[in-house]
Amino acid sequence: MSDYHPLEDPDYYTKRSRSLMQDDYPLEVSRLVFSETDPLLIRWHWHEEVEIEYIVSGQIYITCEEETILASQGDLVFINQNVRHFVTPTSEEPCTIYSLVVHPSFILGFGQLELEKKYITPVLHNSTLKHVYVNPDKSDYPIYLSSIQEILSLNQDKNDGYELLTKSALLRIWYQLYQLTLQSAPGPVPKTAVQDEQRVKQAILYIQEHFMETVTLEDISSSIMVSKSECCRCFKRTLNVTPFEYLMKYRILESTKRMHRKPLDSISEIAGSVGFNNTSYYNKIFKKYMDCTPTEYRNTIKKELPKLT
Repeated sequence: MSDYHPLEDPDYYTKRSRSLMQDDYPLEVSRLVFSETDPLLIRWHWHEEVEIEYIVSGQIYITCEEETILASQGDLVFINQNVRHFVTPTSEEPCTIYSLVVHPSFILGFGQLELEKKYITPVLHNSTLKHVYVNPDKSDYPIYLSSIQEILSLNQDKNDGYELLTKSALLRIWYQLYQLTLQSAPGPVPKTAVQDEQRVKQAILYIQEHFMETVTLEDISSSIMVSKSECCRCFKRTLNVTPFEYLMKYRILESTKRMHRKPLDSISEIAGSVGFNNTSYYNKIFKKYMDCTPTEYRNTIKKELPKLT
């Protein structure tokens, strides 16, 4: 079990996935602490592993795709494989969460093809289970809570056989998730939707790598080898925003991180560092997404951190 700060390494998630796949025990438990002195923000990302967030204290915003959850002490949030998500603190009080990341191959083990098809795949590929929010009001909350607490304890002590007992607790959680698939029974995902999602994810990677530069619609569409109009349609069908709107929103999110990390930089320096050549235009776009000006945001960082709307 470890503390970590993903922002220190932009390739953190890729390296972690590679490491877990090569490990005989593809499971990681980490502790994250959000505070005024260390306002950790987890940028948009996704990965092949499934993830469970357990809020130990305080409150946190967890955004999965386009839905934002305000999770409080004791709540749990399951995030499915390859679901885009990011985490932002509320700044109302310090917050501590435990993050359990596990590759699906660990749940049953390799070679269990029939059981995997019956129990694992239905959860991973269920479009209604991109995330599952579990709070004390839910009837199955005690099962989730006792299982995650057992996993945390086992991986803290690491006594003989802890891997087996961890898998047992994880299977109890997975059974609850599997039960949800029986209730939803979604239809097959259209081929176009799958292709759109793959293209948009690739385009987002391009935006995340180049947002501080001058980026045009042609640049984004070329990165996924489609026309500009088809690129816009892919974004609209998948995220209900245009590529340019996503780029602007991402730049604003990145600028808020820089305000935390570089409090002495001027607003114009912050704007320039995230790809805005005009400070007035940056102020306008910041106001649109954050409902306050950059200066107002900076002045209230220690009191309240607005979330993206």
